[in-house]
Amino acid sequence: MTQTQFELLKHQLTLLTPQQLRTLQGEIHHNLDTDQSKLVTDEELQLISSLFS
Repeated sequence: MTQTQFELLKHQLTLLTPQQLRTLQGEIHHNLDTDQSKLVTDEELQLISSLFS
């Protein structure tokens, strides 16, 4: 997305109702949560745990 397209999108957000903004906010939060990858895999966590037991 170009900077111009992004600025247009931001302007269009001002046209949304509060309910539409809340819905969009929820979608954004969901996308951010699912995009985050685990810092360590389960296997790595088990290995780290075994070092301290």
